[in-house]
Amino acid sequence: MIAFFDTNIYVDYLRGVMPAQMYLRYFSVYVMRMCPVVYHELLRGICSSAVEKKVKTLGEKIVFLPPPTTKMWADAGEIISMLQPHAKEKTMEQVQNDVLIALTARYSGATLITRDADFEKLQRFLQFSFIMHPSDI
Repeated sequence: MIAFFDTNIYVDYLRGVMPAQMYLRYFSVYVMRMCPVVYHELLRGICSSAVEKKVKTLGEKIVFLPPPTTKMWADAGEIISMLQPHAKEKTMEQVQNDVLIALTARYSGATLITRDADFEKLQRFLQFSFIMHPSDI
């Protein structure tokens, strides 16, 4: 089975907040991949040369899932229009990225591993496989 991490899992791991064993335990159960949208968010959030090196090294070592297709972008537009009344805490870009990440899980058949409870809400509009990583890292 294939899985991929949401941005929040990588951020916690790269900051050293998440113990390595909690991060690495998924590698014994899943074939781990990287979602291009998640990688974009990681690159966009780089705040130091040390973080840049970690993110780029990660990107060089992992296999990527296919990027969002035209169909996925179209589906995202429809889903986002339904989500707008429910997504007051996030910017439109954050909502768009969450939807594209969920669509990546759906279309690739991979399981998303996240700590973001908004993906539970997104399940009302879109069926995809995900695991809520324990929040008590």
